[in-house]
Amino acid sequence: MIQAGMSTFAFSIRVPILTAFIFLAPWITEASWAVASGDSDGSFGVDWSKTYGGSYGDGAWSLQKAVDGGYILAGYTCSMGEGGDLWMIKTGPYGEEQWDRIYGGSNEEVGYCINHTRDGGYVVTGATESYALGGERLWLLKVDPSGKKEWDRIFGGFVSSSGDGGWSVCQTVDGGYIMTGYTRSYGAGGKDLWLIKTDCMGRTEWQKTFGGIRDDVGMSVVQTTDGGFAVTGRTASFGSSGDDLWLIRTDSSGRELWNKTYGGPKDDTGFQVVEADDQKGGGFVVVGRTEATRNKRALILKIDGNGSKVWEKTFEDGTVGISIQRSEDGGFVLAGRKDSTGRDGWAAKVSASSEMEWETTFGGAGDDTATSVVADGDGCVVAGITNSYGDGAEDAWLVRIDPGHQKEKAAEDRHKVDNSRLGYEYEPGQGRGQGCVLAPPPGAKLLEDVDSVPLRDILA
Repeated sequence: MIQAGMSTFAFSIRVPILTAFIFLAPWITEASWAVASGDSDGSFGVDWSKTYGGSYGDGAWSLQKAVDGGYILAGYTCSMGEGGDLWMIKTGPYGEEQWDRIYGGSNEEVGYCINHTRDGGYVVTGATESYALGGERLWLLKVDPSGKKEWDRIFGGFVSSSGDGGWSVCQTVDGGYIMTGYTRSYGAGGKDLWLIKTDCMGRTEWQKTFGGIRDDVGMSVVQTTDGGFAVTGRTASFGSSGDDLWLIRTDSSGRELWNKTYGGPKDDTGFQVVEADDQKGGGFVVVGRTEATRNKRALILKIDGNGSKVWEKTFEDGTVGISIQRSEDGGFVLAGRKDSTGRDGWAAKVSASSEMEWETTFGGAGDDTATSVVADGDGCVVAGITNSYGDGAEDAWLVRIDPGHQKEKAAEDRHKVDNSRLGYEYEPGQGRGQGCVLAPPPGAKLLEDVDSVPLRDILA
């Protein structure tokens, strides 16, 4: 059982902004393949899947539906550009590549989160090592609907800093942007949770740090229906022991209203937060990972508007929940990974009251993980990383899960994957009430368990 506690330590700061950008011509390798997944004999409703990449490590860390019914992915590529570059891919409704763009310099860049903007373009946050003195710096890019850069900003601190990173971004109701991540340059500890508000051009309006003497990290931020913000992540400075899942609620100026920790004697982390109900102000749902038992388990927490736990649900041993989104029926779709003899992508659907509706794993002989999910009718579409399929050591991965298809086809042939393409209606969102998942840096290997923040949070 996850216990709740309360503590806080906050600072307010302002820093200068630098800008830089390099654009390289698009190039992509695309492969289509079928995967067997799900129940014991290896069959569950994988409708279609695609991989994208070259000979080296490539991956997708964030996914959104596009207004035309296709998909937009952000991540990294080590197969193209210089070193590791931030990578954006636009596809059609069945994963067919339409265009891609590469952004970066001679060192490493990564896109951790992508979200829609109201003008039809996209905003991306991540990290750059090419355009700043010292270590890694937070990078914010605004692009038009075709991926052409309109502007970018760099946020960070001292040259001697070990780095600053942005892991989540969405557009705010005033046309600006809100980001969260971590900073080593400011605050009280080794890493502090970082919350930054900008205007419509990415210029800093205010920023806050939250944390103590140990490492504290923001993984996902949403704007709430009252104009404030909710941030989830992890804290080692507060709570019971180890890392605890952390949820912070602020007003529209970043002033803390309350914060709560949820966790046990081992490590617990929140990866993404969404509002439970945009119209009714029904609190929040957080997906993450708990080690309350002997093994890691995916975790969902429903939290009311005051931070009190309404319900919690844990899944099978070895699962890790990384991404969550509300579905049309009021429930939630989740994605992440499951570790057993290897590592597979994992997805599940629960009702608004946490009742399980379906659950599946998907992947191949190698190591695969889902990093981001969007709802799609009764099923979902997930992005991630695979080294079971594709052209390189790791490729970006896009998979559509259709549980209805599994029910219809199971009796006929439990080992076939139906590649029929089902249509859907798309209702574009504004990024409000839906968080983004952030994940490992360029070239990260799926089985490495090293003590870097992204790898430890997502892959450990």
